[in-house]
Amino acid sequence: MKDKILGYLRETLVEMKKVVWPDRRYVMVATVIILVIVIATVLYVMVVDYGLAVIFKALLK
Repeated sequence: MKDKILGYLRETLVEMKKVVWPDRRYVMVATVIILVIVIATVLYVMVVDYGLAVIFKALLK
């Protein structure tokens, strides 16, 4: 069992050395883009929710 775990860890380290990690600038730009999309989506859902609430209140009066 111990040999299997050590073998797994060695193989994992070898594979991790093959990984091409993105540079800091790419990560920052991607993060900003994702945050902008999330904020835009939240605002859209808020506006639609408010509009539907107004419509349903008017219909239920």
